[in-house]
Amino acid sequence: MTTVPPIGHPLVASFDHRVELLGYDLEETSLKPGDTLHLTLYWRALAEMDKSYTVFTHLLDSDSQIRGQKDSIPGKGTLPTTSWVAGEIITDRYEIAVHADAPPGRYILAIGFYDAGTGQRLPVVNQQGQRVDDRVLLPTEITLE
Repeated sequence: MTTVPPIGHPLVASFDHRVELLGYDLEETSLKPGDTLHLTLYWRALAEMDKSYTVFTHLLDSDSQIRGQKDSIPGKGTLPTTSWVAGEIITDRYEIAVHADAPPGRYILAIGFYDAGTGQRLPVVNQQGQRVDDRVLLPTEITLE
């Protein structure tokens, strides 16, 4: 698919000029410990890739501690980045279990790509190609009650 679907939270970021985050959707922003957070990420392939990258999704508390995590090959394992074609739009859904002992408070999500063989993350780059980070922090706050 090359048509961008409606996206609740548009947010553009480039991962090493290979893949572009177009935005995300969250089904809920208020949860309790032990609940499941439903996140949809929208990617655009910018180039063909010779490695199959894993996506990480980390639910972070105010101290940047991971309180929920789901790492997966895109498409719940069915859409490896090696199969992506330049220009293709990928809709990628994640179910992130919130730790049962997560304290109440405000949380954010960090997302990115890494090579499962080496642990090396794809850098987030600006338009000039300069590395700005190795993850994207989604701006929507999530509240744990």
